[in-house]
Amino acid sequence: MNPSFNFLTLSPDSPLPAIDRSTTFHPLWPNTVALISYETLVYVGLSEAKATELWSRWINWPTQGPRRETDPDDGGLVVTFKDFIIGSFENQVDAADDNDQQWQACLNGSGIAVDVQNAIMDPRFKYLRLSQSCLYWVIDTVKMRYAGLEDIQRSSRERDMQLRRIATHSGGNQGGSGNQGGSGNQGGTSQGQRSVSGFQQQYTPGIGPDIWGSASASGHTVLFKALDQGRIAGLFDEAGTLDRISTLLSSPPSDFSGTRSLFYFTPNHQVAVYHASYATRRANCESIVIICLRIPNAAIESLSASDIQRVYWPSNEWKELIWRCRTMNSLPLYLRKYRNAILVIGTISRKPHSVYHAMNSWQEVTERCLLRLGPPGHESPTVQYVFSGEDEGRQFLIENGARNIKVFPYPQSELETWLAANSSPD
Repeated sequence: MNPSFNFLTLSPDSPLPAIDRSTTFHPLWPNTVALISYETLVYVGLSEAKATELWSRWINWPTQGPRRETDPDDGGLVVTFKDFIIGSFENQVDAADDNDQQWQACLNGSGIAVDVQNAIMDPRFKYLRLSQSCLYWVIDTVKMRYAGLEDIQRSSRERDMQLRRIATHSGGNQGGSGNQGGSGNQGGTSQGQRSVSGFQQQYTPGIGPDIWGSASASGHTVLFKALDQGRIAGLFDEAGTLDRISTLLSSPPSDFSGTRSLFYFTPNHQVAVYHASYATRRANCESIVIICLRIPNAAIESLSASDIQRVYWPSNEWKELIWRCRTMNSLPLYLRKYRNAILVIGTISRKPHSVYHAMNSWQEVTERCLLRLGPPGHESPTVQYVFSGEDEGRQFLIENGARNIKVFPYPQSELETWLAANSSPD
């Protein structure tokens, strides 16, 4: 059972308690963990044995080769701690087929802690899990937890600055204000590590106090995207105003681009909830959020015929576009209209990149490559709205809804509700 902590008794500069490796390791409150540490290796999901191995390698760094980020700058290549962790999975045999034994071998070989293995392998998320490979989810989980740790520590620094300002204005008496700050628990449980997500949300500009709920708006197309909060750091400035929309970009290769980053959203809130639930299941104590964007229908309708493209299953163009983008093959002239468009609306694909690379041509793309959701026996293909990552796409989003973007916490309680409604494995 995770211990409970009090916000106000901790400081970003608090010394780390000694670790007794002869006992079961309980993840520490992130505010007390030095980011580059053995504790972080365990926090992001590695087993104690794997963490011990990697920490030994880090502190016994060879004199030759690239320097660590903690070493003096010599103008050469540098290895960050996060990249060092992710690089440890480089030679691990991946798993992508519907074979739990292969997945288990991959997780064991990667040195993933048992509780994190159980989260990734939760049978209630099997359908979504098989949309990517084992190493994809391993790396995604590590990145999510590492980004969350960075963001929680940033939130802690912001909390401390707020308390200092309060103390200054009140003549040093923090009294009730301090207690109020410590009770912030939007979207988290009242005790234990899960309350950290509420703390993270409370001290992040732009994150709404209300928990997730599907939204609708007359005359608008409502779009959603599920993300962990740590990896959208910088989306809002200190006043809670949109600052860097680029944090919402998805890296290639992806459904509609093999080489460029694009903005992916879905009009289907079930898709967002599904992804948010799986992220929450795999998180340590990070905040998971659902982004809600409302775009006027008139703005979409005002796009020229060349600026908006639609491509759906089972058209051959959808099959070839997906196959070529996922395998990073060049697009023939008749498919370049999708690359040049501001907005592409189309069916969401499924399956890891390796599945598409194993195909000899786009003609092998079948219905199993679709992401389908809905009541059992009535599942239907899902749809995505994909905006160009170039200036035209960014400007369209900023001018037509992104300035009023909403970010809703998706707390542990929502995951429990989802699990109760989806008690049968996928």
